[in-house]
Amino acid sequence: MTNFLESEKMKKKQVIIIGATGAAGQNIVEFTMDHPWFEICCLSASERSRGKAYRESIKEAVFFDRTPSEEILDMKVESAEKVDPRDYDVAFSALPTDVAKIQEAQFAKHIPVISTASAYRYQNDVPILIPEANPQHVELLEKQRNDRGWRGYIAPGPNCTTVGLAMTLKPIHDLFKVEKVSMVSMQALSGAGEKGLRQDSDYRKSAIKNVLPFIEGEEEKVERETNKILGTLKSGEIEPAGINIHATCTRVFVETVHTEAVHLGTKSPHSLQEIKKALNGFRSEPQELRLPSAPEQPIIVVEEPDEPQPSHHKTHPDMVTIVGRLRENTLFNNGLSYVLTSDNLERGAGGGAVITAEFLMKKGLL
Repeated sequence: MTNFLESEKMKKKQVIIIGATGAAGQNIVEFTMDHPWFEICCLSASERSRGKAYRESIKEAVFFDRTPSEEILDMKVESAEKVDPRDYDVAFSALPTDVAKIQEAQFAKHIPVISTASAYRYQNDVPILIPEANPQHVELLEKQRNDRGWRGYIAPGPNCTTVGLAMTLKPIHDLFKVEKVSMVSMQALSGAGEKGLRQDSDYRKSAIKNVLPFIEGEEEKVERETNKILGTLKSGEIEPAGINIHATCTRVFVETVHTEAVHLGTKSPHSLQEIKKALNGFRSEPQELRLPSAPEQPIIVVEEPDEPQPSHHKTHPDMVTIVGRLRENTLFNNGLSYVLTSDNLERGAGGGAVITAEFLMKKGLL
């Protein structure tokens, strides 16, 4: 991939990460710190972290799988209000929603903002991007720029629970038109952010040997976002896919990787072999463009009756969605059931933001 940069005579894009000290922010750091196209030049957080070394700002809550370099750990954390966005090429945002609503717009006036927050997901001129599932929706970014008078834009990814569902529905919907979906999630603690990861948090303790049967706002996000992602772009607006989706979202005592049990019905009939072929054969623009973070095969169907499992997910290539227990479901017309696993941090946060940035860079939008 360095050949791409050399052939285009481009330097690495200068990156600022806003909200860098939280769980999602640390995850973005992890996915950008050795990237061939991006260079971390600034880490920003709330005013209480301003002027501290990054290692000092995160010492009470460290969530890295891979430890950053000493150079990154020694970086002084800046306050987002004090930096000039024009000093950077792109911002990655892991801000809380209420803060993102203000700060992401301030940055987008000048530079692209790739976000993990939900603040702008549901606005008409903002796509919710999974590059494999809805690459054509990037056209909205130019409309967003023009309509808002910004030099940049805001490009959010979906909720981490939406990712695996939307990814697996995409090839099925394209071929057979999904009409109804019932989904039950068993979501990892890390999906709750810092409160799910901190060993001393009451929320984490409440999940030990337990299932928490309600996650505020999660079900509505999954239903709304999936229909927007799988929708059709017409005349500068996204027409939702119109799938009747019912989600039940729960939290389980698993560190990372969400599991989802999916039951659906389609307009057109299909065989299990046709579904398996559609899922295993699914490829999209990130694969055609050979993006650094794009898996060669985004969806992998496994045959073992006791797979997929969260603890086995990372034995597969990075950024993939694993599907198993594929079987007919007689409760639906042209019914189908399966279980999926999707890494809520790798694909649902930092890695998802980075693959979006890679895609936008190849499209000439960074």
